[in-house]
Amino acid sequence: MKRLSLLAVAALLIAGAQAHAQGGTKADSSKKAAKTAAKTADKAAAAAKSDAKTADKAAAAAKSDAKTATKAAAKADSAAGTAPKKKSSGKKKAAAKKDTTVKKP
Repeated sequence: MKRLSLLAVAALLIAGAQAHAQGGTKADSSKKAAKTAAKTADKAAAAAKSDAKTADKAAAAAKSDAKTATKAAAKADSAAGTAPKKKSSGKKKAAAKKDTTVKKP
C-alpha cells in the first residue's frame, strides 16, 4: 500500500509540473494535459498494485518453501538416525551396601 500511494503521489507531482509548464497554452490543451496526467497516474497506480500483489505472492511462496524445508530436514534427520535421544530417567543405581557382617579378629 505504501508503494501504491508513493507512486500515485509521484505521478500527480509530475503531472502537476507538466501542467504548470504548459500554463501559457490554450484551455483545451490543459484539459488534454490533465487527461494525460490522469492516465499516467492510473497506469502508475495499476503498476504499483501489480507489484504489491507480486510481492505478496513471493512472500507466501517463501513461507511455504520454509515450511517444506523444515519438514524435509526433519525427515532427513529421522532417516539418518539422528533423531533426538531419549533422556535418562535420572535415577542413580543404588550403591552396593557395605557388608557389615564381617567380624574383626
